[in-house]
Amino acid sequence: MATASEPSDLRILVVDDEEDNVEIISHFLQQEGYHVERAYDGEQALEAVRRANNGFHLILLDIMMPGKDGYEVVRTLRQRAETEHIPVIFLTAKTEEEDQIKGLLLGADSYLTKPVPPAVVVANVKAVLRRSGVEESRIMQVGDLTIYEDEYRASLEGRDLGLTLTEFELLRYLVRHPRKAFTRQHLLETIWKDAMMVTERTVDAHIKNLREKLGPFAIHIQTVRGVGYRFVEDAEGASEEA
Repeated sequence: MATASEPSDLRILVVDDEEDNVEIISHFLQQEGYHVERAYDGEQALEAVRRANNGFHLILLDIMMPGKDGYEVVRTLRQRAETEHIPVIFLTAKTEEEDQIKGLLLGADSYLTKPVPPAVVVANVKAVLRRSGVEESRIMQVGDLTIYEDEYRASLEGRDLGLTLTEFELLRYLVRHPRKAFTRQHLLETIWKDAMMVTERTVDAHIKNLREKLGPFAIHIQTVRGVGYRFVEDAEGASEEA
Protein backbone atom coordinates (compact mmCIF):
# COMPACT_ATOMS: atom_id res chain seq x y z
CA MET A 1 0.00 0.00 0.00
CA ALA A 2 1.34 3.44 -0.94
CA THR A 3 0.36 6.76 0.59
CA ALA A 4 1.50 10.01 -1.04
CA SER A 5 1.95 11.86 2.25
CA GLU A 6 1.09 11.64 5.91
CA PRO A 7 -0.28 14.61 7.90
CA SER A 8 0.95 13.42 11.31
CA ASP A 9 3.73 16.01 11.42
CA LEU A 10 1.43 18.88 10.40
CA ARG A 11 0.32 21.21 13.18
CA ILE A 12 -3.02 23.00 13.11
CA LEU A 13 -4.25 25.63 15.56
CA VAL A 14 -8.02 25.76 16.15
CA VAL A 15 -9.25 29.04 17.63
CA ASP A 16 -12.82 29.69 18.82
CA ASP A 17 -14.32 31.05 22.04
CA GLU A 18 -16.94 28.28 21.95
CA GLU A 19 -15.21 25.25 23.44
CA ASP A 20 -17.66 22.76 21.92
CA ASN A 21 -16.80 23.99 18.42
CA VAL A 22 -13.10 23.67 19.15
CA GLU A 23 -13.48 20.12 20.43
CA ILE A 24 -15.63 18.93 17.53
CA ILE A 25 -13.34 20.34 14.83
CA SER A 26 -10.23 19.18 16.69
CA HIS A 27 -11.63 15.66 16.93
CA PHE A 28 -12.24 15.39 13.19
CA LEU A 29 -8.81 16.80 12.35
CA GLN A 30 -7.14 14.39 14.74
CA GLN A 31 -9.07 11.54 13.11
CA GLU A 32 -7.30 12.55 9.89
CA GLY A 33 -3.92 12.38 11.62
CA TYR A 34 -3.20 16.08 12.18
CA HIS A 35 -1.57 17.37 15.35
CA VAL A 36 -4.04 19.90 16.81
CA GLU A 37 -3.61 22.64 19.38
CA ARG A 38 -6.41 24.79 20.78
CA ALA A 39 -6.94 28.44 21.71
CA TYR A 40 -10.10 30.21 22.89
CA ASP A 41 -9.48 33.87 22.05
CA GLY A 42 -7.22 36.03 19.91
CA GLU A 43 -4.60 36.63 22.57
CA GLN A 44 -4.28 32.91 23.26
CA ALA A 45 -3.96 32.28 19.54
CA LEU A 46 -1.07 34.69 19.09
CA GLU A 47 0.60 33.34 22.22
CA ALA A 48 0.26 29.78 20.90
CA VAL A 49 1.87 30.85 17.62
CA ARG A 50 4.71 32.50 19.56
CA ARG A 51 5.27 29.44 21.76
CA ALA A 52 5.31 27.18 18.71
CA ASN A 53 8.02 29.33 17.13
CA ASN A 54 5.62 30.07 14.28
CA GLY A 55 5.49 26.34 13.58
CA PHE A 56 1.81 25.97 12.71
CA HIS A 57 1.03 24.82 9.20
CA LEU A 58 -2.52 26.22 9.29
CA ILE A 59 -4.86 28.15 11.61
CA LEU A 60 -8.64 27.70 11.79
CA LEU A 61 -9.93 30.96 13.20
CA ASP A 62 -13.22 32.34 14.49
CA ILE A 63 -13.85 36.07 14.05
CA MET A 64 -16.13 37.10 16.91
CA MET A 65 -14.09 36.51 20.07
CA PRO A 66 -13.44 38.48 23.26
CA GLY A 67 -10.37 40.70 23.26
CA LYS A 68 -8.63 40.50 19.91
CA ASP A 69 -11.06 39.27 17.26
CA GLY A 70 -10.13 37.11 14.31
CA TYR A 71 -9.55 40.07 12.04
CA GLU A 72 -6.96 41.48 14.45
CA VAL A 73 -5.24 38.13 14.71
CA VAL A 74 -4.89 37.82 10.93
CA ARG A 75 -3.75 41.43 10.65
CA THR A 76 -1.04 40.77 13.24
CA LEU A 77 0.08 37.56 11.56
CA ARG A 78 0.32 39.16 8.14
CA GLN A 79 2.35 42.09 9.47
CA ARG A 80 5.11 39.81 10.76
CA ALA A 81 7.57 38.30 8.32
CA GLU A 82 7.89 35.13 10.38
CA THR A 83 4.11 34.46 10.40
CA GLU A 84 2.84 36.04 7.20
CA HIS A 85 3.06 32.69 5.40
CA ILE A 86 0.81 30.69 7.78
CA PRO A 87 -2.44 29.77 5.98
CA VAL A 88 -5.62 30.90 7.76
CA ILE A 89 -9.19 29.68 7.33
CA PHE A 90 -11.94 31.77 8.89
CA LEU A 91 -14.68 29.65 10.44
CA THR A 92 -17.32 32.08 11.60
CA ALA A 93 -20.99 32.87 12.04
CA LYS A 94 -20.52 36.18 10.19
CA THR A 95 -22.30 35.55 6.90
CA GLU A 96 -22.46 39.01 5.30
CA GLU A 97 -20.67 39.46 2.02
CA GLU A 98 -18.71 42.44 3.31
CA ASP A 99 -17.39 40.31 6.21
CA GLN A 100 -16.16 37.67 3.78
CA ILE A 101 -14.53 40.28 1.56
CA LYS A 102 -12.85 41.90 4.56
CA GLY A 103 -11.51 38.57 5.78
CA LEU A 104 -10.13 37.57 2.41
CA LEU A 105 -8.58 40.99 1.79
CA LEU A 106 -6.85 40.80 5.17
CA GLY A 107 -5.14 37.65 3.95
CA ALA A 108 -7.34 34.69 4.91
CA ASP A 109 -6.97 31.74 2.55
CA SER A 110 -10.57 30.56 2.90
CA TYR A 111 -13.81 31.70 4.58
CA LEU A 112 -16.38 29.24 5.92
CA THR A 113 -19.64 30.26 7.56
CA LYS A 114 -21.19 28.33 10.44
CA PRO A 115 -22.87 25.96 10.66
CA VAL A 116 -20.67 23.84 8.42
CA PRO A 117 -20.26 20.03 8.50
CA PRO A 118 -16.91 18.99 10.01
CA ALA A 119 -16.16 16.96 6.87
CA VAL A 120 -16.36 20.18 4.82
CA VAL A 121 -13.98 21.89 7.25
CA VAL A 122 -11.51 19.01 6.89
CA ALA A 123 -11.79 19.12 3.09
CA ASN A 124 -11.04 22.86 3.13
CA VAL A 125 -8.05 22.30 5.39
CA LYS A 126 -6.65 19.75 2.97
CA ALA A 127 -7.30 22.00 -0.03
CA VAL A 128 -5.60 25.01 1.56
CA LEU A 129 -2.62 22.91 2.65
CA ARG A 130 -2.26 21.58 -0.89
CA ARG A 131 -2.44 25.08 -2.38
CA SER A 132 0.18 26.28 0.07
CA GLY A 133 2.46 23.42 -0.92
CA VAL A 134 2.46 21.95 2.59
CA GLU A 135 0.56 18.75 1.89
CA GLU A 136 0.27 16.69 -1.25
CA SER A 137 -2.94 15.09 -2.34
CA ARG A 138 -3.17 11.79 -0.45
CA ILE A 139 -3.77 8.62 -2.37
CA MET A 140 -3.80 5.02 -1.14
CA GLN A 141 -3.20 2.23 -3.63
CA VAL A 142 -3.82 -1.47 -3.03
CA GLY A 143 -3.58 -3.50 -6.21
CA ASP A 144 -6.20 -2.16 -8.60
CA LEU A 145 -7.98 -0.23 -5.83
CA THR A 146 -7.24 3.49 -5.54
CA ILE A 147 -8.55 5.57 -2.67
CA TYR A 148 -8.48 9.34 -3.18
CA GLU A 149 -8.67 10.56 0.42
CA ASP A 150 -8.99 14.25 -0.33
CA GLU A 151 -11.74 13.64 -2.88
CA TYR A 152 -13.71 11.12 -0.80
CA ARG A 153 -13.90 8.64 -3.66
CA ALA A 154 -12.41 5.33 -4.72
CA SER A 155 -11.87 3.61 -8.03
CA LEU A 156 -11.18 0.03 -9.09
CA GLU A 157 -9.22 -0.54 -12.29
CA GLY A 158 -9.88 3.12 -13.08
CA ARG A 159 -13.65 2.81 -12.66
CA ASP A 160 -15.23 5.03 -10.02
CA LEU A 161 -17.03 2.89 -7.43
CA GLY A 162 -19.74 5.45 -6.64
CA LEU A 163 -19.40 4.96 -2.88
CA THR A 164 -21.58 6.76 -0.39
CA LEU A 165 -19.71 8.81 2.22
CA THR A 166 -20.22 6.11 4.85
CA GLU A 167 -19.07 3.34 2.49
CA PHE A 168 -16.00 5.39 1.63
CA GLU A 169 -15.15 6.03 5.29
CA LEU A 170 -15.60 2.35 6.09
CA LEU A 171 -13.40 1.20 3.21
CA ARG A 172 -10.72 3.77 3.95
CA TYR A 173 -10.62 2.85 7.63
CA LEU A 174 -10.23 -0.87 6.95
CA VAL A 175 -7.57 -0.29 4.27
CA ARG A 176 -5.63 2.03 6.58
CA HIS A 177 -5.32 -0.80 9.12
CA PRO A 178 -4.57 -3.94 7.09
CA ARG A 179 -5.06 -7.31 8.82
CA LYS A 180 -6.37 -5.69 12.01
CA ALA A 181 -9.77 -7.09 12.99
CA PHE A 182 -12.37 -4.57 14.16
CA THR A 183 -15.56 -5.36 16.04
CA ARG A 184 -18.83 -4.07 14.68
CA GLN A 185 -19.16 -1.89 17.77
CA HIS A 186 -15.75 -0.31 17.17
CA LEU A 187 -16.65 0.44 13.57
CA LEU A 188 -19.95 1.98 14.68
CA GLU A 189 -18.18 4.26 17.16
CA THR A 190 -15.49 5.21 14.63
CA ILE A 191 -17.44 5.64 11.38
CA TRP A 192 -20.93 6.53 12.58
CA LYS A 193 -19.69 8.26 15.76
CA ASP A 194 -22.70 9.74 17.57
CA ALA A 195 -25.39 8.68 15.12
CA MET A 196 -28.59 7.66 16.90
CA MET A 197 -30.60 4.51 16.26
CA VAL A 198 -27.71 2.77 14.53
CA THR A 199 -27.21 -0.93 15.30
CA GLU A 200 -24.45 -3.43 14.59
CA ARG A 201 -26.54 -4.81 11.73
CA THR A 202 -25.99 -1.44 10.05
CA VAL A 203 -22.31 -2.33 9.74
CA ASP A 204 -23.20 -5.66 8.12
CA ALA A 205 -25.51 -3.92 5.64
CA HIS A 206 -22.83 -1.42 4.62
CA ILE A 207 -20.20 -4.16 4.30
CA LYS A 208 -22.62 -6.07 2.04
CA ASN A 209 -23.18 -2.99 -0.17
CA LEU A 210 -19.46 -2.27 -0.24
CA ARG A 211 -18.65 -5.82 -1.29
CA GLU A 212 -21.22 -5.66 -4.09
CA LYS A 213 -19.60 -2.51 -5.47
CA LEU A 214 -16.10 -4.00 -5.16
CA GLY A 215 -17.06 -7.17 -7.04
CA PRO A 216 -14.28 -9.81 -7.06
CA PHE A 217 -12.01 -7.39 -5.14
CA ALA A 218 -14.39 -7.79 -2.17
CA ILE A 219 -12.47 -10.93 -1.20
CA HIS A 220 -10.01 -8.56 0.48
CA ILE A 221 -12.65 -7.65 3.09
CA GLN A 222 -12.60 -10.59 5.43
CA THR A 223 -15.21 -11.62 7.98
CA VAL A 224 -13.67 -12.54 11.33
CA ARG A 225 -16.18 -14.88 12.91
CA GLY A 226 -17.45 -13.74 16.28
CA VAL A 227 -15.59 -10.44 15.94
CA GLY A 228 -16.26 -8.32 12.87
CA TYR A 229 -14.23 -7.42 9.80
CA ARG A 230 -10.74 -6.75 8.56
CA PHE A 231 -9.01 -5.86 5.29
CA VAL A 232 -6.30 -8.17 3.96
CA GLU A 233 -3.93 -7.16 1.18
CA ASP A 234 -3.22 -10.81 0.43
CA ALA A 235 -6.67 -12.18 -0.31
CA GLU A 236 -5.71 -15.84 0.08
CA GLY A 237 -8.15 -17.51 2.47
CA ALA A 238 -10.32 -14.41 2.71
CA SER A 239 -14.07 -14.85 3.13
CA GLU A 240 -16.89 -12.81 1.67
CA GLU A 241 -19.40 -14.09 4.20
CA ALA A 242 -21.30 -11.32 6.03
